[in-house]
Amino acid sequence: MRHLKDYIYIIYSLTYKVIKDSIRIFSLFCTSSALKGYLIRKKVNFQKDICLRGKMIININKEADVCIGRNFICNGRGYGIDSGSDSHIVVGKGAKLFIGNNTGCSGTSIHCYEEITIGNYVNIGAGTKIFDTDFHSLAWKDRENIKTDIANRKTAPIHIGDHVFIGTRTIIGKGVTIGDRSIIAAGSVVVTNIPSDEIWGGNPAVFIKKQ
Repeated sequence: MRHLKDYIYIIYSLTYKVIKDSIRIFSLFCTSSALKGYLIRKKVNFQKDICLRGKMIININKEADVCIGRNFICNGRGYGIDSGSDSHIVVGKGAKLFIGNNTGCSGTSIHCYEEITIGNYVNIGAGTKIFDTDFHSLAWKDRENIKTDIANRKTAPIHIGDHVFIGTRTIIGKGVTIGDRSIIAAGSVVVTNIPSDEIWGGNPAVFIKKQ
């Protein structure tokens, strides 16, 4: 009788796991298909082999210019290192977002209101934030009125080169250029340009050494 109970428990456990995994795979397929359908409706230029996994928020203005390269991987909630964070991609009116081939991110926030260019083979760590805007005016008087606050916010393009490695929970501010093959240490705040083949880190990020 005991062995029978053991067998029943094993069968139950395996059945539960199969059903749970099947629901997860089906949910993943539906979410990915819905997101790709949204990109099509927004006339985004993207390759069919991009992979969008987990919960994420994508908001692209109909007058934005967005291009996503081959084999782009974006992990949202439930996937990647920081599996508890959504990915959040916002592209405003008239803004340009270009993401190269074989680039990936997890739980990443990208807010583009002017221009953000991300190269090929870029690894963007979990929880990273890339903002080409201050979101609000730097003049305190402007911030008394939401319309002038938003209208007078400053923006500047961000350019990230090829083969860049951005550590987890990094913040990249407006107007920053990061050269090819450079590495940004985890938890850094990047507010100045970084040349190619260098390692930077800290808040604010400073030069550490050449590669």
